[in-house]
Amino acid sequence: MVEDTSLCYNALKGLPGPYIKWFLEKLGHDGLNRMLAGFDDKTAYAQCIFAYTPGPETEPIVFVGRTPGRIVPARGPSDFGWDPVFEPEGFEQTYAEMEKETKNTISHRYRSLDLLRNYLLEHAEKS
Repeated sequence: MVEDTSLCYNALKGLPGPYIKWFLEKLGHDGLNRMLAGFDDKTAYAQCIFAYTPGPETEPIVFVGRTPGRIVPARGPSDFGWDPVFEPEGFEQTYAEMEKETKNTISHRYRSLDLLRNYLLEHAEKS
């Protein structure tokens, strides 16, 4: 099983995407926000992908979780990646400002893990 997380800006056709860790490392939260300075479109989506295979002779099964939102100036604690600059659609808080319980029921990772969990439960029942 492998997992990867991306932050994808719609105006930049999906960038920084899976390279978000390195963009954040080099640019910081302010730089992530400034990347969209010349664009009206500040929408983005957070994406998590889990890939699972039951064995070496089978193709991986991919589980994609997405949370739509927008890029905003950094707000909230800055101790967890790009959470301060991502505001999920339908909320007025960034991931960083949210209670963990709330974030963990709407996040891209939760959605992807939920798909994986359902798959494993369904296939465990058939065994």
